Amino acid sequence: MAWHRTTVSSPVEEIVAAVMVEEGQKVEEGELLAQLASRKQDLEVERLEQLIAKARFVYEATVALHEEKIESKETLLEKKSDLDQFLIAREVAVADVNDRKILAPVSGTIVHRLKDTGEAVERVGPLFEIIDVSRLKLMFFLPVKQLAMLKKGEVYRVSFPEFPKAGLFEAKLIFIDPEVDPRSGLFRARFEFDNAESKIRPGVRARLILPD
Repeated sequence: MAWHRTTVSSPVEEIVAAVMVEEGQKVEEGELLAQLASRKQDLEVERLEQLIAKARFVYEATVALHEEKIESKETLLEKKSDLDQFLIAREVAVADVNDRKILAPVSGTIVHRLKDTGEAVERVGPLFEIIDVSRLKLMFFLPVKQLAMLKKGEVYRVSFPEFPKAGLFEAKLIFIDPEVDPRSGLFRARFEFDNAESKIRPGVRARLILPD
């Protein structure tokens, strides 16, 4: 199975303005996947930037007057507070804009694109599914008699019956289940397989080759 399977969801309820990726496309962490409608939020940022410019001018003028003993300290603090409130409001507005930029949280391959341009998406509604195939998890259910042959952190040979010409590979043992299933007498062992060259597809059968 793929090392990671991630569902990318929308943090807000909005209309999809544009989708930048297709199914099967490889993406990098932080890459823009989709843009949600953000015209109102963009305008709010612009409005606040104008208010900030005005508030900063008033504050700086008040500082000069205060230094000349013309304006009181209370007035100075009031103008500083006005400026700070606008700065905070802009940060909130910018966050609203950024919430409408859907970025890839991980690197991987787009396997499902769930929305198209013009469609509505709900808050926490799914937009994409990404899988990381550069590493695979190989899960085996083994009889107890083979437990003594395994050591966590060691590397073992594996093969993939659906790819007989690919030959043998190596996989690292990363987990041995401390519990044995009493009904089957089997225990789980999970291996990490380096699939950086994407030679093996997630979901295919794997065969573990243990030393005699």
